[in-house]
Amino acid sequence: MGNIKQEVLKAMRNPELYTRGILKYVEENLEDAFNIVCRKRLSINQWKPDATFGNQINQKTVLLTVRMFDLWETALIDVLREHLRRKFNKVTVEHAHDSKGDLVIKFPDDSEKIWEIKTTQGKDSFTGATHSASKYQDYILISYAIDKNKILKLKEDGGNKGFVTELAIFVWDKMKSKWIGKASKNSSWTTLRLSSKIKEKRPEIVVVGSLVAKKKWCEIKRVDLKNKT
Repeated sequence: MGNIKQEVLKAMRNPELYTRGILKYVEENLEDAFNIVCRKRLSINQWKPDATFGNQINQKTVLLTVRMFDLWETALIDVLREHLRRKFNKVTVEHAHDSKGDLVIKFPDDSEKIWEIKTTQGKDSFTGATHSASKYQDYILISYAIDKNKILKLKEDGGNKGFVTELAIFVWDKMKSKWIGKASKNSSWTTLRLSSKIKEKRPEIVVVGSLVAKKKWCEIKRVDLKNKT
């Protein structure tokens, strides 16, 4: 069973799983996150202009990231389920329905592996809640950028290819890294940054994009998707 688990992990680190299958799913089903924007054929910036956020423009990024999380999660589960089904007998992928994680992979021996999914539009870090940040050590990290000026459409009108403009993916099993921050009266959020040591110690976690080691932390380099067909 150890071999099949390693083979599944290897399959999860196939770049085309994300740059083709999951990305296509997200862009074709964007109305799940932004129905009113797609129905009215607006861009994100027309729907939520920067000026309406004043000096709290980061709140716009938070709003968009939160709205898109369920879409990324569903895309991962649906596409990964089909991807693994074709390769392995009796390996299934489901929603975890658990505060401890987001995605569960079940194996023929009835064992399972739960993965936490984190998405960000931030430059070099991921955000989590203090109550859940350390419950599991297996993470799928998605860093991306979007075209806020693109006019969005419903799926029946052709979808929204090109909406995601940049992408980086990290599949990090047995993660040993500290989340920065502690719970307080005002905030329960923590931040994950990738240590500069990760680039050399765990190069296999990088699936799409790359890491550039700085003095203490890694800079995340996303793949530019704008000129890809």
